[in-house]
Amino acid sequence: MDLRRLLSPTVPIPETSPWAVLLLMVLGTTMPLLDTTIMNVGRYWFVRAFDVTTYETGWLTAGYSLALAMGIPLSHRLRGLFEEKDLYALSTWTFLTGTMIVMTAHTLAEAMIGRAIEGVGGGILLPLSITIIRETFSPEKIPFALSVFTLANALAVSLGPTVGGYLIYAWGWQSVFFVNLPIGFLSIFLSQIILVNHPRQDPKRFDLWGYLLLCLAAGTFFWGVMAAEWYGWHSFPIGLAVAVSLITLCLYGLWSALFPEPILPVELLARPTFLLSLILVFLVSTSVFGRMYLLAPFLERNYHFQPYQAGEIIAIGAFSEILTAFLVFSNILERLDSRAILLAACGCLALSNLSYLRLPQNVYSSPMTTIPQVLFGFGLALSQFSLGRLIGLSLPQELSRIGGVYQQTVQFLGGMFGTVLSRHLLNNIPPVYFIAFPQTSAPAAGSVDLQKAASLAYAFGYNMIFEWMGFFPLVAVVLVVGEWSFRKFFRKTSATPAGG
Repeated sequence: MDLRRLLSPTVPIPETSPWAVLLLMVLGTTMPLLDTTIMNVGRYWFVRAFDVTTYETGWLTAGYSLALAMGIPLSHRLRGLFEEKDLYALSTWTFLTGTMIVMTAHTLAEAMIGRAIEGVGGGILLPLSITIIRETFSPEKIPFALSVFTLANALAVSLGPTVGGYLIYAWGWQSVFFVNLPIGFLSIFLSQIILVNHPRQDPKRFDLWGYLLLCLAAGTFFWGVMAAEWYGWHSFPIGLAVAVSLITLCLYGLWSALFPEPILPVELLARPTFLLSLILVFLVSTSVFGRMYLLAPFLERNYHFQPYQAGEIIAIGAFSEILTAFLVFSNILERLDSRAILLAACGCLALSNLSYLRLPQNVYSSPMTTIPQVLFGFGLALSQFSLGRLIGLSLPQELSRIGGVYQQTVQFLGGMFGTVLSRHLLNNIPPVYFIAFPQTSAPAAGSVDLQKAASLAYAFGYNMIFEWMGFFPLVAVVLVVGEWSFRKFFRKTSATPAGG
């Protein structure tokens, strides 16, 4: 139903401005993207609210990324079954329903259910927004519009801890979810006024069994790696979960080959350039989300920052992303090779992590903390810009939409993996250092010495984990340079005449 027709039934409906549609898409996707990192600050508020440990709160962050990844493939298939205005409203209502469940939750399990519903709704909304942008803008303006949308998304991810820090400190943990309600209701209202339904994509049978196999594979793997700290990595439940995940994934590959219209066609992975692009997306996302999970508690623990103060430091990276937006607006980046931009992005991401390879000082050092954030902002914005272009160049035009679905799915699977990895390392590396430090037996100074040893252990632990997060973009650099060199060598060999 068109709200504009109800408000003015006798007046012709004017053509909607594409830029108004773009602003609406940015507004709507701000909610699910803010929520990917908004819980990274003030973790102790959630500890007290749900009576859990800081380690267990990682289920809410990593589980949300997994739910986003599982919701994304739904969007591509549901777009052929629903009008885009109806699907946009439905996905937003789903997200808001999950938000309200989390706000009223009293246990971790209730909050996990709400976060899962949030993730599925947000997962549908993200690729749907890209589809609407493609259908709204003229072909020559689509790349620019998608670049603006991508940079706005990166900005929302970066500002999640900042928004969360201020809200938690001022109004409590429920407020970080309450902020979604006015944004969501406004998005639904505006969507009925601004959006115009375009012809549906070719409707296809919904691949229910393929989708269930994907969810089972991802879900059992997630539970296995998250619960391994409770049961032990060599325990039967964890081994069974990993085995079920691998078997189910293989079954999906078989199903995809037999089913004529799989929800994620595996034959696309036979394209080397596309497969390499997905690997790069996974590596970059693992580093970005892993670092975002680490930085706020690093500042809160070692410098005794309040949540909003940690959020202010993290927000510095957003200024770099705004500067990158000006490069996009001036078409400077459009003239550069996507691989060169990605190399610069990965270099910035690696340096932003390796800059923390030092013990925290007794006195807070602003330059040593803020400069890495500037590098991180540039790296995040440039990587999102270049990876989207690489995915587009690796596939023909008719496969660009499913390629984008693959990209976003892998992106949030990488985010889930980065969060899980950071959480696991943070729970295991500091105790190893703590045991390795020499302990004193002097009764009078024993407790003080133990506190100092624990502080040093966590300092060493954070340093090592930041090193791990810097390692992933370096691997991406090696892959990009290797592929670039191989491509040039292959072209040179092909251009050489036989016997020349």
